Parts: sequence; structure tokens; C-alpha cells
Amino acid sequence: MDVESMNTALQCLREKYAVSAEGTLVVDAGQAAEVRLETDGGAVPLLPWRVERRFAELKKMIDGGTLEQVSTLRFAVMHGGARLEHLVYREFDLCEWMAGSPILKAFAAVAGSKVANVIVTFANGMSASVECSAALPEGAAEIDRHEIIARRGVACDRVVDTQVPQASIYAFTADGVKTYTDTDAELFGFSDAEIWAVRAAFAVLKAPALAAEWKMADCGVKEKVTQTLACAETCVPAVFSEEIQA
Repeated sequence: MDVESMNTALQCLREKYAVSAEGTLVVDAGQAAEVRLETDGGAVPLLPWRVERRFAELKKMIDGGTLEQVSTLRFAVMHGGARLEHLVYREFDLCEWMAGSPILKAFAAVAGSKVANVIVTFANGMSASVECSAALPEGAAEIDRHEIIARRGVACDRVVDTQVPQASIYAFTADGVKTYTDTDAELFGFSDAEIWAVRAAFAVLKAPALAAEWKMADCGVKEKVTQTLACAETCVPAVFSEEIQA
């Protein structure tokens, strides 16, 4: 990530929308987002997927009642070069945020440090399957799919006849294939990961109350990921105490 350019873009957004709160993005390999936001009130873990358009729209479908009586979430992500615990962290946070309920129990099957399949149950009775793989070749484009199944309706963040993310433009050049999918006019030229990290940081600066919410979610999800992966070695489900419920 080009953090220097990302900070420049963040400051431009602050000036454009007259946001007085100040903050700086800092590289943090320990975070699933790979960066954190440093503010006057301290460090804030970023959850950029919560501001990503496709996930925000899925959340609206659930909260608005477009999908009636959601029962199951089916989430999958495959990545090259990522840490498995970071992939599980993102999917667990998305699960709790989408379901509007904390995870109470998780059963995982893990293959080495690259692949994990997890079945979880929520406090509100929903369930979810989470498939994570860090086994793609280094540099390969991320492949993910998030499906919500309800009594009435099914929603997905991918077009029904696609299995992998599609680019808007494909350029076949002497240097190989190049793809372009610029969807943010204000952050043109940044990668998706950079765009949503900047947008997440801006969301926190614009609504400072979000910092406490994300800190609480971060603590709870990190502990659940750690316990889930540890319990996979003993083939025993991880059951979470009330103390770590977000």
C-alpha cells in the first residue's frame, strides 16, 4: 500500500467535506486491513469492509426487510499471500455485522496455516459457513463471494453467473493483461484495498463515535478468531463467553 498517497487523499477528503477531526494512516502488519488510523484519541483499528459498497448494500437488504427472516450466511474468500487469521477475522466481522448478532459458537477444520472451513452459530439463531484460503499464488487477485439466504429471498455480492470477480476493462498488451475497475472518482488510481482503507479512515474522522464501536468489535473478533483456530486442533467447537461478545 502507498500509505503516503493514501494520507494525502485522506486529507483532501477532510478539506473537501470540512471534517475537522485529524488522523493519519499508519502501516500495521498486525491488522487485517494492513493499516490503522492514528488520531488524537489514540489508534483506531479499521474495518474497511464495513464501508465497502457491496457489503453496505447487503446490510441494507437485511436491515430494511428486503430479505425476510435471514437464516444462513455463506461466505468464502481466497487470497494469495495473506495471513489465514486475517482472512477469518474479516469474514467473522462481516458475519457479526451482517447478522446484527454476536457469534456464540464456532467449529473449524483447518489445513496447516493456509485453509480454514468454519461453521458458526449466532446468538439470534442464524448460522453461517465461512471458507477461507490463503493458498492462492502470490500476487493472484482475491476471489470472494458472500451470499445471504433467507426465508424469502437470496442476495449475493457477485453476479449470479460469475465465480470470480470481474473487471470493467481488460487490456491485452505486449506486457500482459491489465485490468481496470475504477469505481471511485475521488480516489481514482488507488487499488480497492487502498480505496476502502481511506474511506474507512474518513468515516471514523467524520463520525468519531465509530472509533469506539470498531475498537470493541476488533477486540471481540480477534479473540474469537484465536479461540476458533486453536480449537480446530482438538476438533472441539469454540464456545465464546459473554465477556468477549461485541
